[in-house]
Amino acid sequence: LADVVQLLPDFLTKDLKRYTMKGEVDLAVRYAGPLDGPQLSVGAKLVKGKLKESKSGIAFTDVFGELALDLNAKGVPSKLVVKDFSAKSAHGTINGDWQSNGLTNAAVKADLRGDIALAELLRFAQVDTLEQVSGRLKADLHVNGRLRDMGDIRPADLRALTITGTLASRDATLKMKGVRHRVEHLDADLSLHGNDATVQGLKAELQGSAVTLSGTLRNLVPYLLFDDQRLVIEARGASPRIDLAALVSREGSTSGKDYRLTLPASIELDLQAKVDELVFEEFAATGINGTVRMKGKVLRIEPMRFQTANGQVNGRFELDARDASRNYPLAINATMDGIELKQLFREFQDFGQDFIGHRHISGRTHAEVAFQAPLSPGMALDMDRLVCVLDLRVDDGAIKGHAPLLQVADHLQKNKLVAPFVDIPELRRRLGDVRFARLENQIEIRNGAVHIPQMLVSSSVMDIEMSGTHWFDDRIDHHLNFRLSDLFRKSAVDDEFGPVVDDGTGMRIFLHMYGTASDPQFGNDGAMAAAKRKKQFQEEKQELKQILREELGLFKGKTQPTATTSQTDPAAPRFEVVPDGTADPLAGAQAPKPQERKGLGRLLKDDTDKEKVIFEVE
Repeated sequence: LADVVQLLPDFLTKDLKRYTMKGEVDLAVRYAGPLDGPQLSVGAKLVKGKLKESKSGIAFTDVFGELALDLNAKGVPSKLVVKDFSAKSAHGTINGDWQSNGLTNAAVKADLRGDIALAELLRFAQVDTLEQVSGRLKADLHVNGRLRDMGDIRPADLRALTITGTLASRDATLKMKGVRHRVEHLDADLSLHGNDATVQGLKAELQGSAVTLSGTLRNLVPYLLFDDQRLVIEARGASPRIDLAALVSREGSTSGKDYRLTLPASIELDLQAKVDELVFEEFAATGINGTVRMKGKVLRIEPMRFQTANGQVNGRFELDARDASRNYPLAINATMDGIELKQLFREFQDFGQDFIGHRHISGRTHAEVAFQAPLSPGMALDMDRLVCVLDLRVDDGAIKGHAPLLQVADHLQKNKLVAPFVDIPELRRRLGDVRFARLENQIEIRNGAVHIPQMLVSSSVMDIEMSGTHWFDDRIDHHLNFRLSDLFRKSAVDDEFGPVVDDGTGMRIFLHMYGTASDPQFGNDGAMAAAKRKKQFQEEKQELKQILREELGLFKGKTQPTATTSQTDPAAPRFEVVPDGTADPLAGAQAPKPQERKGLGRLLKDDTDKEKVIFEVE
């Protein structure tokens, strides 16, 4: 056999030089025409041959078959026929037939059948698009069409062929070049239609997570044979459980949180996904449904629905991982309904802070979230560039054992003007378990800080007006005020969340909490008191004008002021862009400069400023 191959022209044998050949050949040669350029016909019958690929050592034995080859006067093949070809490997068999009218721009008809170990077949054929491969392949393929050049097949050439038949893999493992993850225990039955394949009930494991897939794998044949091709998956997919940490863990890492998030450039997705459970560290979501699209390393999930923390989340997700040299832009817009705050804080590990955590807070929340932040390949958010708008409502809430609240009682105990009027131990006990019926606000996160606009918290302890800023480096700048009379409410008409009737009167205390969350400082909040006094004066002024207008007919010639209503949807989150040159946010976290007391106030002057307090009488 080897001697016969050496007699053939080089352009016919250049791709065969990587194989060693043995066996006996019955040869018949017929030629006609001039001696310097005859037409040549060769017939050969191979019996019990052997072919061995030199690099891998993979060999086929018991090779049988018949060959018919016609060459024109210029030595160019005009006909190639292979009949009844069969061979055995260490772990399988292949057989088939081939017919073409030459080797270039040739009409081709072929049939190929096999039941063989995948690794043997691909290594023998020197297909190097896979880094790892194992398992078995059953094939029954039929090819019709025209080939540009059999010695130089390109991806575009495959589109001119009609490829039909079936492929079946059993317990296969595949790892493509350029794709981080292995597909293991692959069981699939595919029907080929040209370069595409349809699949029903494909089963596999992806980094330990079981998945099923039914749909179309477009451009599958070129993707398997050539390095620069893309696979397009249009399908329905499902999984009982996905461990996201396993999917993004750095290969070979021994640390539990050493992540490396990359998206494959060679795979595109249009997937209707259903996942029973998804976990990532402490986070868990169930009943996940969504449409997953990925193209050019940009991942979009829309719509996206799942349950977590005993509530429902609906929204959309987008991650742009095209540039691995920088952080990936991440955007999430979502609606959360019925979320249990304690469980949510626990799942997200208290969002990386310890000012208030799952040990302190509870309640059910509804929220509209608009979130943008750069995400590093190591799964870390750039907190300085994070922007989030959160329209929040919490029902049946509670704050228990929160140290900063307890320190309010400690501060009042040190103040000689307030302490005589307040049962500090009782206040501390109440502040240790604050319950409220409803809390609503729009919270913004930007410039490395959480900004909380002024809001009223009607709780079982007292009605507190508060606002503030909490920086990610643990600095705080909080403002709060409350009535002293709230500390001594006693009524027979109390409900679970406080008294039913409130006359709105009493002496009010204004406090400024600043410094750090671990070591908060307290001061008087004259600015907040002045702002509240001005607002109250304006409200009373308008109320008086309204009474005079209605009762005495005064101010009829003046336009009655009306409340301005926002035209924006209150449920829609919004982003605010803070221009360069704004005031340093650190300024708000500093203690206010104490003012010199005047008049009778000098009689109350003490050695320590901590005992000062601002009262406002309503």
